[in-house]
Amino acid sequence: MSAIVAGMGLVFGSNVISTRKSVIMKNIAWLVLWLMLGSFVPAAQGLDDASLEKARESAKIASYSLSKVQRWLHEVALTKIEPETGLYHPDGNFNYQDAWADCYPFLVWAAWATDTDALNGPVRSALHAEIKNCGKGFFTETANTFGGSEYVKDGLVAIVEVTGKDEWFDRMQAIEDEIWQAPTIETPYGMIPSKNIEINGEQIQVLARLFTMTGDKKYLEWAERLANYYLLPGNFVPSRLRDHGCEIVGGLGLLLGVESEHHPEKAKAYLPLVKEMLDEILEHGANEDGIMFDTLGKPDSRLSDGWGYNYVAYLCYDMAAGEPVYRPHIEQTLRNLAKPLYQNYLWEGNNIDGFADSIEGGIYVLNRLPVPEAAAWIDREMATNVVRSNDPLETAPLWGTMKLESNGVRTTIMHALMHTRGLLARPWRQDLSLGASDTQDGMVVVMKAKRDWSGELVFDMPRHRVWMGFQKDWPRMNTMPEWFTVEERKEYAVVDIASGLEQTVPGKRLHEGLPVELAEGEEKLFLIRIHP
Repeated sequence: MSAIVAGMGLVFGSNVISTRKSVIMKNIAWLVLWLMLGSFVPAAQGLDDASLEKARESAKIASYSLSKVQRWLHEVALTKIEPETGLYHPDGNFNYQDAWADCYPFLVWAAWATDTDALNGPVRSALHAEIKNCGKGFFTETANTFGGSEYVKDGLVAIVEVTGKDEWFDRMQAIEDEIWQAPTIETPYGMIPSKNIEINGEQIQVLARLFTMTGDKKYLEWAERLANYYLLPGNFVPSRLRDHGCEIVGGLGLLLGVESEHHPEKAKAYLPLVKEMLDEILEHGANEDGIMFDTLGKPDSRLSDGWGYNYVAYLCYDMAAGEPVYRPHIEQTLRNLAKPLYQNYLWEGNNIDGFADSIEGGIYVLNRLPVPEAAAWIDREMATNVVRSNDPLETAPLWGTMKLESNGVRTTIMHALMHTRGLLARPWRQDLSLGASDTQDGMVVVMKAKRDWSGELVFDMPRHRVWMGFQKDWPRMNTMPEWFTVEERKEYAVVDIASGLEQTVPGKRLHEGLPVELAEGEEKLFLIRIHP
């Protein structure tokens, strides 16, 4: 750099060059210096051009999606909360298995991601209204088991994964206690509330979480009753491999992981039984690319939009077994998504839910196995079939609020946070731009606003451990994947790339929110890494 400045001094000091030429040469020299400094500062901070470009591209994707979600929240979803009762009626009806299982949680997600005032106002009040309108003991009745199980697993679990032990957790625990208060089905392994494989798969997933979140062994015992009911007789393989059937696969995988942490001997007994199920599914329930069919043994059935949901169990198996038994197969499956067959594949006809579910499962798997072909497939399918990002943001048609459309909102938020690496900017504003990309030793963040903005950059934390009580981040359904997380007790270097200024910030403060100010049109670049 000193050589450049010295060279400029020679140009500026030359008596040979005419005055006009001297001015031109000075301008050129300063331009060269500016360009070189612009690339020198990021490089000096350990930031490569590829990561920066990726972060800027991610900012375009995430910002459009979050802004459209915010529009949906205010223009569509919040209008479905009844002023008289405070209840959320997304499709004009009240029921637990659809409205509150598949719609309400993503009203919560939308507010959590784009408007915390709405989250802690009408959205939270809707929960209070639901509780008020539900009689005590309602879920002890067998007729209400399905609705309660759906509400807990698809609805409240998804909320608790991003809010922790808040009022939604209390509601989840209360409903589970009612469902299991007086189970009616007698089995050799103890009483269970249902023989329905969907309900029981949901219950295993919920109970495994409740055990790790509370330490109450009754939840693990109940989960084991259900697992024993399916696994111990031997040769268990579910025939339905799509929605309503894949819950048992993911449930058994998650329970296997939890048992490996708390009851290694139980996990050892379950491992061969779970492996037998997983192997049978791959042999008779998947095509040559590794994508599952709707139905086991029926290759003429449609491809399952729940393929990724099933694969979370395979990932759990590998983690519990301590060896990559299925990893090479899953990585190849992800690479196979680049094939023309999977471009705009009609998982459920033109229904947005088929795209949203298939992509959601793909994100779960990509979160563990970063295969570029899968990332490209997810981005393309989201842009075309779920977010529809070619439409101008201000006039773009918005999703509806019935459950299939709400699932589109869910996957849009999940995909957006994949591109911010879990970061949230609060308050969100529709002229704001936020994106991030991993670097070798941290993350680069890009922020920009069309108007002056002052707020906080909120970093994710290892929610799987802090809130969910898992020792490991077990692959699981109905979660918000973790990308870049900060540990409360560690310190992080936060570098403002433009100025080169570096500050050391505790992880706790980053999670609570890092103050940021943006001037109109200003782009800010931050490099985040663990403080040495």
